[in-house]
Amino acid sequence: MSPSPIWITVDEKATLEGVTDFLAEAEPYGVLLFARHLKDESQVRELNACIHGAVRGWTPRIALDQEGGRVNRLGALGMNFPSAADMGGRPELTEALAFEMGEQLKDLGFDVDFAPVADLGPAHEGTGLEGRVYGEDPDTVARCCRAFLLGLTRAGVAGCLKHFPGLGGSRVDSHRSLPAMAGDAEERRAHLAPYAELKDLSPYVMIAHGAYEGLLGTAEPSSLEPATYALLRNLGFSGLSVTDDLGMGAVSGLASIADLAERSLGAGASLALWVSSQERSLEAMEQLARSVPFVERKAALPYG
Repeated sequence: MSPSPIWITVDEKATLEGVTDFLAEAEPYGVLLFARHLKDESQVRELNACIHGAVRGWTPRIALDQEGGRVNRLGALGMNFPSAADMGGRPELTEALAFEMGEQLKDLGFDVDFAPVADLGPAHEGTGLEGRVYGEDPDTVARCCRAFLLGLTRAGVAGCLKHFPGLGGSRVDSHRSLPAMAGDAEERRAHLAPYAELKDLSPYVMIAHGAYEGLLGTAEPSSLEPATYALLRNLGFSGLSVTDDLGMGAVSGLASIADLAERSLGAGASLALWVSSQERSLEAMEQLARSVPFVERKAALPYG
C-alpha cells in the first residue's frame, strides 16, 4: 500500500474525528498546517498525533512553513524567531536558530519544515520574499541554507529547499500572479548553485511557480513544465520534489486543482501540494484517482 502523491491540509475547525475520516479517505503523503491550526501546544500535539495515526499503512508527514521573520508560523504559539535577512549571512547563528526551531517543531509533532529559502536576492518589494533571503551571493546563500538544514537535521526534522529554480529577482508575488523571470541559462546559473551544492543534504525541494523562458525554453509555469524537473535531476538531486501550492494565483486560473496536480505529476513532480478545503480536496482526489500520472506516481513514490 502506497500513499497518494499529494500534500494537502485540513480544515481549521474540523474535529479530530473529521480529520481522521478525511485523511483515511484521501491517503495523502503529507499534511501541511498553518498558524490558523495552532491554538496552543497541547492542542497541536493532539492534532498531529491524530494526523500521524489517521492512515493505515503509513504515517503522513506533517509540515509547517517555519522560516522566522515574516514566515513564522510558530508565532501563533508565542515562539518568535528572526528572519533570514536578520542572520546577516552568519551560518553559525543560522544553524543554532534552525536547531532551536527544529526542537520546537519536533516536540510539537512536526516532521518537515518547508524551509530554508534558497532564493538569491534581491528581494524586491511586493514579491513576498522581503526579508526571507540570505543575500545575493550564491556562496553565502548556500552556506546559510546548509547550516539551516544541518540545524533541522540535528533536531530530527527534515528540511526543504525552496523555490526551485529560484525566485530571486522576481517583480511580482507568485501568490497573486505568475512571475516572468529574466535571464538565460548562463544568467540564471548562480540561482541554481545552492541546489547543486546541497543536493545530497535536503530530502525535499519545493518547485516555484514562475515563467523561465530563457532558462527552460518555455513560458509555461515551472511547476507544470517537464524541463524544470529534468533540470533538477541533472543537478544530481535524487530526493522528492513538491510543487508550491497549486492554489496560488500564479497557476490557479489555468485549470482546476485536480488538473494542475495531474499536470505537475505528469511533468515530473514527486508530490503535488495544494491548500483547499477538505471537501474540495476529496473532489479533486476523486478525479485524480483516474489519472495515469497520479497512479504511476503513487506506485513509484518511495516512503520509509
